[in-house]
Amino acid sequence: MKKHISSLQYVIAISLLIAYSFFIYFLIGKVDSGDPSWSRLIYLFSGVEAIVFAAVGFLFGKEVNRQRAEKAETEKKAVEEQKEKIKDEKVAEHNKGLVLGAMIMQAENGQKKSADNRGLEMKMSSSELQGIAEKAKQLYPELNK
Repeated sequence: MKKHISSLQYVIAISLLIAYSFFIYFLIGKVDSGDPSWSRLIYLFSGVEAIVFAAVGFLFGKEVNRQRAEKAETEKKAVEEQKEKIKDEKVAEHNKGLVLGAMIMQAENGQKKSADNRGLEMKMSSSELQGIAEKAKQLYPELNK
């Protein structure tokens, strides 16, 4: 049904353009008529001209808007892809932070349990390691479980 209406609109618009062409041809034949007659014809011409310009705007306006809509759609897809990429990067960085925080907490727990554990030769003092572990717990609440 909608396609039928759309094709009918195109037929009407093209018919108006053809009628406009004939009207211009008719006016050219009346160029030598007197002033009152010519003024009336010009008055009629301006009304017909407005209708024909609306029809032409309909014909060409659809194409312009279609191009703008397609461009907007491709830009939207690009933005969505960029959002997904940023989201994936955020998740990856968050996971790296969690792993690092868990390793620091594990090292802190290991240092608390055995003060002379030489397997992890750390160059940090116990208080520095504890401060880093506390910061990791603040940044990543998942580590408090």
